[in-house]
Amino acid sequence: MSDEIDQLRARVDELERRVRVLFEQTGTADWEAEAREAPAVSNEVRALLASGEQKKAVERYMQETGATLGQAAAALGEIEKELS
Repeated sequence: MSDEIDQLRARVDELERRVRVLFEQTGTADWEAEAREAPAVSNEVRALLASGEQKKAVERYMQETGATLGQAAAALGEIEKELS
């Protein structure tokens, strides 16, 4: 059983490495990584999202945190998933 787990871990590590290479080679944003690195979302921004005011929420989030547009889109996208 331990050997099987070690093999699966090695396979996951290799797949994660390949995905990183693809992101680097294509210049595509890694939204999940951006979301993990983004600052926390305030209650005010959450309320704007809940009321359907995405543009205002993004603007407010960027003002509050200094986050980039990519970080804002990633972080708020995750919050929108939670709200639906």
